[in-house]
Amino acid sequence: MRPKDIIADMKTMYGIQVMYSKAHDALQYALSLTYGTHEESFKLLPSFAYILEQQNPGTITDLQCADDDTFLYFFMSLGSSIRGFRRCMRPVIAVDGTHLKGRFGGTMFVATAQDGNEQVYPIAFGYGDSENNLSWEWFLECLRGALGHIDDLVFISDRHASIEAVISKVFPYATHTICCWHFGENMKKRFHRKDVADIMDSAARTYGEFNYNRHMEELHRLHKGAFEYAIAAGPHKWSRVHCPQRRYRLMTTNVAECINSCLKFARQLPMMTLAEFIRNMLQKWFHDRHAAARSMRHQLTDAAPLVILKRVEKCNYMTVNPVDWNIFSVKLKGNQWTLNLHLKTCTCNKFQMDHFPCSHALAAARERNLDFTSLCADYYKRETLIDAYSVPIMPVGHPSSWVVPSDIASRVVLNPKSKRQSGRPMEGRHASSSERTTTQSCRRCGQSGHNSRRCSNPPMVNEGPSISVPDEYRRKCSICHSIGHNKQTCPKKDSTVE
Repeated sequence: MRPKDIIADMKTMYGIQVMYSKAHDALQYALSLTYGTHEESFKLLPSFAYILEQQNPGTITDLQCADDDTFLYFFMSLGSSIRGFRRCMRPVIAVDGTHLKGRFGGTMFVATAQDGNEQVYPIAFGYGDSENNLSWEWFLECLRGALGHIDDLVFISDRHASIEAVISKVFPYATHTICCWHFGENMKKRFHRKDVADIMDSAARTYGEFNYNRHMEELHRLHKGAFEYAIAAGPHKWSRVHCPQRRYRLMTTNVAECINSCLKFARQLPMMTLAEFIRNMLQKWFHDRHAAARSMRHQLTDAAPLVILKRVEKCNYMTVNPVDWNIFSVKLKGNQWTLNLHLKTCTCNKFQMDHFPCSHALAAARERNLDFTSLCADYYKRETLIDAYSVPIMPVGHPSSWVVPSDIASRVVLNPKSKRQSGRPMEGRHASSSERTTTQSCRRCGQSGHNSRRCSNPPMVNEGPSISVPDEYRRKCSICHSIGHNKQTCPKKDSTVE
């Protein structure tokens, strides 16, 4: 519901024209009646955090206030999510920040993983004033306290300077990588070339050193500046083949962006109401996904066989030559790969990087009549997915039913000092160049894809009006009433004067 929707409804139903400001105030009043006010929300936040921890064992919360009791930060990580990530998820976390649209603004921080069924698996949420070094350091320290030490941990983020600086400080044992989609968008914006961004994306996603070098050589031929930009950013940051740890199939922060999209409406709600909205959303997700996982009829998750089917199609054209019981040589169109089914490795690198069988491994397994499931890591199996969602997320109930210690209930939390900027807030973020639905058109040459400032084409020749104007709108002479001239240039002007 938006103010303009209220204006339209009042006009249609009652024939009353309502000003935008009045419709806006009415909407805010209705939201406060439904979800509470921001002042009440900050006041109830300590009690909410206490009840959340009591109802959901293992949950970690952290509420930080300034010396004058004004709100600074709030962190929330549910015990079910922490347990599920540590036991069942690939150790890859996407972190991102998004703007809050409420009265006091601020930023929401998100840490998200992906389960074996390629579904978003939220781990932690944080709320602060803005994306800066202090806020990111606080959020990541809370995340480290909730998760503990995770072997082979990988973070994926955009190229925000604060994230990169803080991760190396808070998680010195982890590997920080950048989202290849955001990196490609930065290249498009910097060099105004979509083709170089596409080649860079191919170089980032490839599994082999040979293909990586081939793509980078092509990038160097097309645009030397883009090549130098990619090298300066560090291939170990954006390239799968040069990453010190496994990124599996997670090359972007899309899982974190999905969470932001799910909370598009909720980001305008008061703080405690937003936290409860997230808890309720995760409660439903855990229930529905646990039931769906239990109903799966095969040993793998529903998403895993779809990937296997695509890779099995290539097996029909491969020649498999056994070396011993576990080692095979696989050939296809002049190329050759060596794989080891016992060690689960292949010279194409997909097998060991994804912990998921490549097409060469599937061809060898079929030669030995082995079950494909035995080649997949536990991350992609049905039982692991059931375990990830086996602990339900419990509700907190209505605030009137809460039993909270007096020292927590009496804690004062005031509104944050930061206020929203003047003017109407944006409904969404700025679209990137690849997301724009309109195409630029040059008024100099008439072609699309650029504007007149960047036009290097010759100007188009004006061959006359392209739109026919009806006679009643064309110039007409007041003397002879003909079309195409006026009385000043009328040939009958002199004869009329005489």
